[in-house]
This record gives sequence, structure tokens and C-alpha cells, in this order.
Amino acid sequence: MTHDPAYLASVTSALLAALREAQAMADAGAWGAPLAEVVRHARELHDIMIDELVGSRDAIGELASLALAQMGERLQSLEKTVAAS
Repeated sequence: MTHDPAYLASVTSALLAALREAQAMADAGAWGAPLAEVVRHARELHDIMIDELVGSRDAIGELASLALAQMGERLQSLEKTVAAS
């Protein structure tokens, strides 16, 4: 675990971009392998964030954990969409 703020910001930015891309693809009806790949990538980024924030007890870590949980819920919804298509 690095706990490097710049690294965490970069991963967070990439995760949010992947979630936005996946949602846009789903909204446009772009089902199949490309959407599944974007959702898989988002899951990998989410997992990295979880690994980085495990054990963080400071206020920023707690806030980040809440945001990460919300992103995880959105990601689960997209994963269900992909699985159903």
C-alpha cells in the first residue's frame, strides 16, 4: 500500500472515468464485450482503491471509504447489467 495521495487521486480519477464511460455505453445500448471490458477495468480500479484504503483510520480515509462504497454500488449495478445482456 502506497497511501500516496497523488496515486490515489489518479486511481480515483480513472475509476470515475470508467464508471462514466460504462454508464454512457449502457445508456446508448452498447452491450457486449466493449462494455464488459470497461466494467471489468472499473472493478479492478475499485479493488485497488479498497486495497489502498484498508486500515485507514483518519477522517480523509473514512470519507474516501464512503465515496468508494457508493462507487461500488454503482459498479455492482453495471456488472448486473452486463451479466444480463
